[in-house]
Amino acid sequence: MGGLIMKTLNKILISFSAITICLTLLCTADLQAQKKLQNSPGGYHGEMDFPISWKQYYGYEEWTQIMKDIAKKYPKLAAVESIGKSRMGRDQYLITITNRKTGAAEDKTAMWVDGAVHGNEVNGITCSLYLMWYLLTRYDYDTYVYDLVNNSTFYILPGLNVDANDSYVSFPNTPHNPREPYRPEDNDGDGLYDEDQTEDVDGDGELSSMYIEDLKGSLKLSEDKRRFVSVEDDTYPGLRFKRLGSEGFDNDGDGRINEDDIGGPDPNRNYPYGWNMAAGNPYPMSEPCTRNAYEFHLAHPNIFATFHYHNTGRLIMFQVPQPVKASTAQQSQASGQYSMMGRRGMTAEQRLEQMRKENKYAQYFDRKVPREFQHDMDVQTNIVTMGARILKNYRPTMGGLSGQTAASTYNMLGAYSYLIELWGTPTFDIDINNDGRASEDEYMQWIDIEMTGEGWITPHKFNHPDLGEIWIGGSAKKHMSRTPPDRYIESEADRNAKFVMYCASQFPKVEITDITSTDLGDGLFWVDVTVENERTYPTASDRTKKLKLYDKDVLKFSSSKGVSLIKLDAKLPIQDPYQSSGGFFGFRGGGSRSSLSPGTAEETKLWVNGKDKKVYRYLISKSGGKNWVEVEISSERGGNHKMRVEL
Repeated sequence: MGGLIMKTLNKILISFSAITICLTLLCTADLQAQKKLQNSPGGYHGEMDFPISWKQYYGYEEWTQIMKDIAKKYPKLAAVESIGKSRMGRDQYLITITNRKTGAAEDKTAMWVDGAVHGNEVNGITCSLYLMWYLLTRYDYDTYVYDLVNNSTFYILPGLNVDANDSYVSFPNTPHNPREPYRPEDNDGDGLYDEDQTEDVDGDGELSSMYIEDLKGSLKLSEDKRRFVSVEDDTYPGLRFKRLGSEGFDNDGDGRINEDDIGGPDPNRNYPYGWNMAAGNPYPMSEPCTRNAYEFHLAHPNIFATFHYHNTGRLIMFQVPQPVKASTAQQSQASGQYSMMGRRGMTAEQRLEQMRKENKYAQYFDRKVPREFQHDMDVQTNIVTMGARILKNYRPTMGGLSGQTAASTYNMLGAYSYLIELWGTPTFDIDINNDGRASEDEYMQWIDIEMTGEGWITPHKFNHPDLGEIWIGGSAKKHMSRTPPDRYIESEADRNAKFVMYCASQFPKVEITDITSTDLGDGLFWVDVTVENERTYPTASDRTKKLKLYDKDVLKFSSSKGVSLIKLDAKLPIQDPYQSSGGFFGFRGGGSRSSLSPGTAEETKLWVNGKDKKVYRYLISKSGGKNWVEVEISSERGGNHKMRVEL
């Protein structure tokens, strides 16, 4: 009776499993049907499904509303939340982008992107918003984006320093201020806080410099009357000027102007790793905007890589392991090795020159790191090489440590981190005589031609209430140096979105790519299992391994009843007579051979590097007719995959 019940239950379970498989296939088929798929590079890719002008900068109320509206447009792919409030009470809104039908956001390997940790670096907000818009509007049209959003999570915080960000866009400011969070400070020691800030004296919506006529002044007007230039001859008889400083008033009556501007620490020196009092005061994570972001990281260990948008300078600053601190003897040895390399024509500079004959974007960094961190160094070099290609005219360089965001995310959380210094004066557009720099005359030509005359404040007289008759002007407008003018915004944002997406496309993906068997006779077989990760990133960074933040990947071996896994003495490496190379029982990775203890178990713990292939060897005995073996690889960040073969 009991046996009959068990048989009936088994039939029910088999039927239920078949139904489940059918439903899964139907759901998957529906999920994979991109009804709006666009294969033509000249075709429509959803750009007007949610139209946004990328020819302007948006204030806080505007860009946060854009986030909320686009999340409503794509509710299955996007969700907006506040991760906390700023010092002035503004919400720091973050948008999470992933297809929730393919899994929860926190269960997928994730990319973090933030913009404008410095208040004046608002092109970082634009780049973050553009990435958000690109992923969502192209999802139904572009298979590349479709796969990224299905398989990964993007956490995007467009504006980190939201108080200063909004001020920079909404009010007249210099290109350099405000940078810091609004922590009131008494810079001039008069008991008042932030009372003498830079201000728009002439009401033209821009901040420039103030000058006063002075018979002994060291400045004069240029021939075109648009700039203040140095007086080269002391006998110059014309109008002379002395610079007074940036626009502003003497609000506290102490005879000084702009001496007590908006206060606060540098938010990109306020993070914990490498923090110091000089720039990050009064203590690590003292500012709500930095603390909220860091706490989100701590609560989301699925964040695998991070991008932090700054300006200016066109740099890809990437975090790498600290160099080896060599002893005097080691330094001498290294020096000797370097000389030998030099005799072979392979100094660091020559090696890079040789590499760039094949790839003009090739990168090489002469940095010796501990052996256990070498893979991180190699991975980052490969990633920023591609970044140089995608971004164009951006220079990869190793990042700093002093309380910076990227330093903390890599060194404390193990995430691969990139600080992007956006924009900078477009020398390639301006440099007419090709001498590698932009002269003042060439800059003015760029203003007149490419900028069609827009972007410059011509010197003009103004009656100042404290100073009397002065001159104001002779400088570029706000969105001309650190943040690009309107016609350059979208191209800058588009290239940066492509770099972020490329990095996400290189998140690890582990697979069992092959299982082969070799008949040894007498029912014995070698079973070789190939584990592969074709992506650039490993299943865990070297830093993550050091911090022990992830569990190792697991390789599981299972089989039918007619197959037995033979567990051999782990102390006895066994030579394989069937390998012509005389290899050992064990695994081979990347073309190399490694000795492995022959006591192979049903579960093997391992790490899989980027661009890695490993072969694991099992010794089995088989009896009876048809049998099978199955191997499954499980990885926190590389996913799961299994393969079964008949023997």
